Amino acid sequence: MSRLCLVLATILAGAMLVQTAAAQEEPKPDAVYLEWLKKVRLVEIQHLRSTSASTFAEGRDKILAMQDAAAIGPMVDVLYGPNPRYRGLLIEALTVLMQQYSEMAVAYLQEIAVGDGSASHRKRAIESLKQAPSPEQTNRLMAHLALDDVPIIRDRAATALAALGDKRAVWLLVERLVTEDVRMVGGEVWSGSMQLDIRFQMAGIPRFRQVTLSAAGRGGIATAQIQLPEVEIVDMATTIAMMQHGTPVPHYERVQTQHPEVLAALKQLTGKDFGYNQAAWQKWLESEEARTKVPPWEPIRFKTG
Repeated sequence: MSRLCLVLATILAGAMLVQTAAAQEEPKPDAVYLEWLKKVRLVEIQHLRSTSASTFAEGRDKILAMQDAAAIGPMVDVLYGPNPRYRGLLIEALTVLMQQYSEMAVAYLQEIAVGDGSASHRKRAIESLKQAPSPEQTNRLMAHLALDDVPIIRDRAATALAALGDKRAVWLLVERLVTEDVRMVGGEVWSGSMQLDIRFQMAGIPRFRQVTLSAAGRGGIATAQIQLPEVEIVDMATTIAMMQHGTPVPHYERVQTQHPEVLAALKQLTGKDFGYNQAAWQKWLESEEARTKVPPWEPIRFKTG
């Protein structure tokens, strides 16, 4: 082996040893998640479950001290549930982590702002987002307004966007001001009666009787006894009444639905009020006044990796 090849081989072997050592030292993402999950769960068991206010406060301090973006997922898994105190603590922790420009914390706060069942928690999430250093603090809200099929989520997104003062949303708000929805207005069900006329015969148990047979021959008259079966046949007739029910056939119609929350958001962001007249809003968006108040329309772009 030449000296050059030997040097290259030594360098490559050293690089492989360094990579192997690094791989052994750096924990895998799943291991990091499990490590944080254990820490958060331990605080929840030892402190947050307590009825003592001081013990809960101690647990709160421990949660808020976990200022690592890797702890966000475990915090959400442990704290976001039916317990309102836990959810409130999660919002507080996400707000602290958001100051480090954690995109995940900003994303979760936006989801809470539209998806939480508590109006007070949604409001707290919105107030937290006002402090976000991220320029993308409303992108998920914009996506809910543009793409979500659930009207109440779209309405909440409109309210949040208005509270955050994002005038980029005006174009989408005009589109969502009056929507065409499919609604079931009734169903067709048919029923009827039917009568069956049933006729049949029933055969009884056979009985045997003796019959004498006679026959004349050259030598005289011969007689013999044989047994023949007798079966009693009874004619039967009956009528059966039956009810029939058809499969329900639903009827749908397209209806125009007005959204008061969207109108309120439009009025708050623009200072204008054209009611639910979408054509009037669209015409205003083309005016010179609108150009000074509303940013030009642009599509929402999301990071894919």
